[in-house]
This record gives sequence, C-alpha cells and structure tokens, in this order.
Amino acid sequence: MPQQTDSATRKQLCKINDSLLGKKLRVAGKVLSYDVVSGLIILVDGAYGLLLDISMALDGQSRSWATEHLSTIIGIGHLEQSAVGIRLYYGCVSSSTI
Repeated sequence: MPQQTDSATRKQLCKINDSLLGKKLRVAGKVLSYDVVSGLIILVDGAYGLLLDISMALDGQSRSWATEHLSTIIGIGHLEQSAVGIRLYYGCVSSSTI
C-alpha cells in the first residue's frame, strides 16, 4: 500500500505566526516575484507575504507559469523561519518581517 502523507493545515497568510513553525501548512496567494536562479517565490495576499522555496517543486515546463506576475498558486510545506529577516513593501502597504 502506498505511504500516506501528512495532512496540511489550511492557513491564510495573515494568520501565520511563530506558533506554526515546523507545522505543515497549505497556503494560497498571488506570485509577486519569482527568482529562477534561487527558486524562491514571494507569495502575497493583501498586505501579507511569505517567501517560499519552490526549487524542488518545479520542472522545466512549470517555470513558464511561475514567472507570471500575480498568478494564483497554492503552496504546501513545513513552515520554517529564515535566519535573515526580510521586509517587503507591496504598493504603499508595509508588511511585517517574514
């Protein structure tokens, strides 16, 4: 029988906090920016943003849509804290450090 994967908790970006570190989450948002070299994507929902490492999730064909500005995607994975704080500015609204 195939191995079953752990379920992911659905969370809005505005509801993500330190208490969720290490938990498997399912998040949705729009692609603000994607760096092909590092495989990092900035996912936004309103004034909130999340940096996702999708380097192991995309193949050559998927990279074409990942670069589309403001396309909607769903990300599933474990929440980790970056060793480096990052401040995002989206329009005139400043989001918190992620």
